[in-house]
Amino acid sequence: MSESEFVAPPGGVRRELPRAAASSRRRVTVTLVLRRRSSIPDQLSAGPDTLGRELFAERYGADPVDVEIVRTALEKLGLEVGGSDLGTRSVVVSAQVRTLVRVLGTRLWIPAELDGIVLAVLGFDDGPGELLAALAAAVHAEPTPPVLDVGVADEDWTEQERAVLAELLADAAALGIKVVRPRR
Repeated sequence: MSESEFVAPPGGVRRELPRAAASSRRRVTVTLVLRRRSSIPDQLSAGPDTLGRELFAERYGADPVDVEIVRTALEKLGLEVGGSDLGTRSVVVSAQVRTLVRVLGTRLWIPAELDGIVLAVLGFDDGPGELLAALAAAVHAEPTPPVLDVGVADEDWTEQERAVLAELLADAAALGIKVVRPRR
């Protein structure tokens, strides 16, 4: 696809990813938020009427046809499309950072055929990549290596947070950053 076949998702300010983060082989997962199948009537959001989750998802969640269009377009570009949830209107996409950047660019453009279907791309520019780029910049800017004070004992973290923390600490060590862990 050429650059003219891509568009910016609506709303928000997209900062360009740092060059070092954009070439990373780190695998990341992003969530795409899709449009609603139909508008939510005022009486459901401001009145006494309510719907159960399943009925709400069926009427006002993402359209299964939209999910399939997204899946087909992104898989064709080499991205791995995981689960989707019609109720939350979300589709999970994963790849190496550099693959996502190759496909979506450093400012997160989406294929033009998904314009109006994909409303947001979440989780790409606020993940470990920017933190690592900031840590790398700190290493090169400081006369002495910086110190990363974790400040919380491992048992205070969820399993997922511990996994992310372990990756960050390994990357910090590779950058020459001294890691200070809390005493037990």
